[in-house]
Amino acid sequence: MLHFTYKLSNKSIVVGIFSSVNESVWEHIKLLLTPIFFFNTIKYILGCRNNFFIALFVELVLSIILIIVLSNLKVKIFKDKYNYINIIIFYITAFIVSLAGYVTENINVCNNVNLIFSIPCLVIFIMYLTFSVFPPKTKIFLDPITNTYGINKM
Repeated sequence: MLHFTYKLSNKSIVVGIFSSVNESVWEHIKLLLTPIFFFNTIKYILGCRNNFFIALFVELVLSIILIIVLSNLKVKIFKDKYNYINIIIFYITAFIVSLAGYVTENINVCNNVNLIFSIPCLVIFIMYLTFSVFPPKTKIFLDPITNTYGINKM
C-alpha cells in the first residue's frame, strides 16, 4: 500500500518521506523500513523486545543489503523484465529480516552493548527521513523509469 500513497496524497512531501515516491531501489528499501520502524516503535513502547537496538539494527541493515543485492541480481539475470520479481524480493527479504530480528532479540547481550547500537539505528533513521527529499546521486536512488532522483526530480 505504501507504494501508492505518495501519488494518492497528491505528492505530499510528508507522505513521500514515509512511502515510495518512485521506482528506485532506495524507495523499495523504504517500503520495508517503514513497517520495521513502525512496529519496532510499538514494541519499544510496550517493552516487548529484548536487545531492542541490536535487533532493530540487524533488521535495518539486513533489509538494505538484501534488497540491494537481490535487486541487482534480478537486473543482471532478467534485465528490466518481470517487475513482479520485485514483489517476491520484498517478501523474501521481509521473511529473512523478521527471522533475523527474532533470533537477535533472543540472544544474551549486555545492556551497554545494546545501547551502543542505538547510534547506528539513529543514523539509519535520519537517512530514511531525508534521502527521498535529498537523495545522493547514486544508482540506488535513481528512478529507472524517469531517470530522476527523489521527490524533487533532480
